[in-house]
Amino acid sequence: MMKRKITSFIPVVLVLGMLLLAACGTDGGTGNTDMHGNNGVNQQGIASGNSYINCPGSTNTTAASAESGTVTLTVSGWTSTPAEDALVQKNLQNFEASHPTIKVKWSPISGDYTTKMRANVASNSVPDVFYLQPSMSSAYISAGKLLNLSPYMAQDNVKASDYYAALSNPFVCNAGQVFGLPKDWNSLGVFYNTQMFKDAGLAAPTANWTWSDLQKDAKALTKNAGKSDATYGLILSADLSRFGPFLLANGGSILNKDGSQVIFNKQAGVDALNYYDSFFKNNTATLPTTVGATWNGDAFGKQKGAMTIEGGWLIPSLQSTYPEVKYDIAPLPRTASGKQANLTFTNAWAASSSTQHPEAAWELIKYMTGSTVQESQLNAGFALPTLKSLANAPYFATHPGFKTLFDAASYSYADYYGAQDSTIHTVLSNAIDAVILNKQNAQSALDDAAAKINNQLQSS
Repeated sequence: MMKRKITSFIPVVLVLGMLLLAACGTDGGTGNTDMHGNNGVNQQGIASGNSYINCPGSTNTTAASAESGTVTLTVSGWTSTPAEDALVQKNLQNFEASHPTIKVKWSPISGDYTTKMRANVASNSVPDVFYLQPSMSSAYISAGKLLNLSPYMAQDNVKASDYYAALSNPFVCNAGQVFGLPKDWNSLGVFYNTQMFKDAGLAAPTANWTWSDLQKDAKALTKNAGKSDATYGLILSADLSRFGPFLLANGGSILNKDGSQVIFNKQAGVDALNYYDSFFKNNTATLPTTVGATWNGDAFGKQKGAMTIEGGWLIPSLQSTYPEVKYDIAPLPRTASGKQANLTFTNAWAASSSTQHPEAAWELIKYMTGSTVQESQLNAGFALPTLKSLANAPYFATHPGFKTLFDAASYSYADYYGAQDSTIHTVLSNAIDAVILNKQNAQSALDDAAAKINNQLQSS
């Protein structure tokens, strides 16, 4: 899915005005790296192509014909929650039922997906069809590792404009050729335990609640901090993909306008990190591992915390694992000046340029990014649709909490930062962790992170 979950979502240098969003997670762009303006997903992306991704030296320019007889496609993605995995498999089975000459061998990859896929590419054992993360797209597209979908889209009248431009652009090279179609997206919200709020005598968060309100509520909801029976106001992770909205809302940015260096260590970033860390310093928040949980959503489900910041991927997880938890979803809080920010997450379905069954691979991609599958994901509370035609789906009218995630579009930014995205996420998340664990103060941790990332940016 299009999320970044800390157990294991477009560009700030890519096309961050991300879609209508980011995401699920997938595990994800903007027209530039200057995030001071509102590059929300309602904005259009780079219509003529993604200027940050070079097209391959050679690629297919025509659509292959359908094969005779039965073919088998090897299909991969990453493993996720049981609920999400079951939904993916159900949709793949539905595809097989409607395409009797195409069989699907679903081979999910556990662990570090991007690293294992890189090894598959090196050994020429790439699946026919697979999940493509924004962080993978630039290298895969430029190296000619992906099937050019544009001829197939033209043949079947699947228009790029059917999808939100900013979600598609991370998978488009500078000449406008499409190498992946976004399968879904998500944003972040504050999941809160309605019974805990009621027991604490607190009103539900409003659309205009503030950073200060979040601090006050977290304090009121914290019980027996540091003890075995502790309940914390907030479950937070040492993760750029959770800290990012606070940095952006505070007027900060990860990269400068041309993406040549980071600027998150300026005062806006330092102040935002000190705010994020204030929950830990005040003992009103904890890491999920501290309370015996694997990730934020698990800790929230175990009711070790009254609030957590996650995306729509948490909904099916709660339904299947913690159905007794009563919760709702609030928007991320605003700064004292009223500014608000969020992150978007997306991933695409793509095919290997070396697949022996390109037409069948396209049929699967077309189906898995089509309205039937996307609405099934929406109705499961798993992800938001990338198709414009589903913007007014009935689900939103009956699920206002999920609509809250959808409405974040207007103030969201893609959780993707160009060619060094993986380095940026890892190094900055480690810096956040160092501050939370009292190993460094915010300024020194961010300065150290900036030096490491800038070195990578300058050498790439």
